[in-house]
Amino acid sequence: MRGGSAAWRGMAGYREKWRVRRLCQEVVEAMYRLTPVMEQKFRQLLAEYHRLLDGGRCQSWELEEFMVKAIKADNSKDLSVCWREKGHDDKNDITVSIRNKKHLLQIKSGQIKGKKDNKYMNISGYRLGRFEGDLWEISNYLNSRNSEIISIPYRKLENSQGRSHIYRICYIKAEALQGVSGSKWIKRGKQHIATNSHGVEFSLRPKMSWQVWWKIPYDLLELKKEFTDGQYI
Repeated sequence: MRGGSAAWRGMAGYREKWRVRRLCQEVVEAMYRLTPVMEQKFRQLLAEYHRLLDGGRCQSWELEEFMVKAIKADNSKDLSVCWREKGHDDKNDITVSIRNKKHLLQIKSGQIKGKKDNKYMNISGYRLGRFEGDLWEISNYLNSRNSEIISIPYRKLENSQGRSHIYRICYIKAEALQGVSGSKWIKRGKQHIATNSHGVEFSLRPKMSWQVWWKIPYDLLELKKEFTDGQYI
């Protein structure tokens, strides 16, 4: 019975690999990027936000709404935007359609950590408790996700001139968060850890409904300039 189950998983994994490859050919080859008009609108919205609220960073669900407003601000583009407000959709937060081509976007806050040559970004992802700890099923699911990620990392600077809320836009390709093997997970403390071929570390946290966290190497990030109060630094 076990041998049959292993063979079935192997065949399922093979089919899933080719399905993911076809999906990636549709989306990842031409990753979506904001236009200068969209970026300017996004910076303006965050500046207005912090004129009202000066305590800390803009939250993820608020970033989603600002991103939708920013994308819609560029009237020169023949596009449509679909956003499921607080929809908690595993596939994507925002769908941008341009000439019948769809871009599935997830908006994440993220945090850049490390120093000098050892920088990386930490991002939280899906809650996978429905798979009941089956690492093969979890791996297949993660490998099937083809959403592009726009992350908005943040840092706060306080000095004699006051407080500055500093953001930047970061693009992460869907393929960077794929390619994790169900046989490569190891138990480390209360977490399950695996690393894909891109060097991204996956961390599953059972105490948090099996939420996945990604530790993404700095060289996989496409980072724009930092900005504060609507202006680039």
